[in-house]
Amino acid sequence: NTHVLLLATLALPAVALAADGPREGQWEYTTEMEMPGMAMPKLPEGVKLPPGMNFGPKSMTTTFKHCVKKDDLVPRNEKDNKCKITKQDRKGNTVTWAATCDTPNGPAEGEGTATYSGDSMDSTMKIKGQSKNGPFEMTQKMKGKYLGACP
Repeated sequence: NTHVLLLATLALPAVALAADGPREGQWEYTTEMEMPGMAMPKLPEGVKLPPGMNFGPKSMTTTFKHCVKKDDLVPRNEKDNKCKITKQDRKGNTVTWAATCDTPNGPAEGEGTATYSGDSMDSTMKIKGQSKNGPFEMTQKMKGKYLGACP
């Protein structure tokens, strides 16, 4: 019984930390965007992508930083953000949200989930919309790492 009481007492701080939610501060995120059935465009010779952005054969990768605060938990790139968060909810270390995004062909709808665990974060967002070739769906997977206090 002493061992059970000791284990229960040791588990309490971990439960308390988990209930505190995502860690506030500066985070660095790496996003990989995939669009099934669509190849990424080839860049003309001499054209350079902005820092932190790369094209692969079937996906685009972007790296950026975001300052996470208690009222702003959704991982996103504020510099290139064409999405408006329409709903945000948090349960423990998991944040869910909905967003409407502006695209050249009209609005697109997205839903995402991010789970923070100490100094790391994993996220998935699904986006649906219209393109000139018809409806599209894309998946954005993101990994994050905590860097420290916000600048």
